[in-house]
Amino acid sequence: MKKFVILLASLVTAACATGYNPSYRFNQIQVVNLSGSTIENVGVRVVDSEKALGCDEVAMNAVCEDRFGTRPYPQQGIELSWTHPGGDRKREVLTPEIPVTFYSTTPLRIVMEVNEDGSVNPFFEQDSQAKR
Repeated sequence: MKKFVILLASLVTAACATGYNPSYRFNQIQVVNLSGSTIENVGVRVVDSEKALGCDEVAMNAVCEDRFGTRPYPQQGIELSWTHPGGDRKREVLTPEIPVTFYSTTPLRIVMEVNEDGSVNPFFEQDSQAKR
């Protein structure tokens, strides 16, 4: 029994030391326009991925989105660019944290809210895990 406890403690220590970094997948990108007027030339590119999204115009309170087959999420960042009301071109590389409560087996939805002041609120959503 003592050997078992020592072995178990060693495994737990090794797991904590190496860190847990699950592989996530994604299947949807959304840009939500909360800016108060139409934004133009919206572009999204997931860094280290072939996935990109573009919309010529996104009306106030509308969504530019794309749904596609599930693919690996590289966790390297998301590049968002758009023309803000008033003509200013904006570009940001965003690296939102994936909540620890999310399942690696259920695909992520990348959501970016463009606010009136030009800031972006990036986050992930996930459909609820089906009961097994």
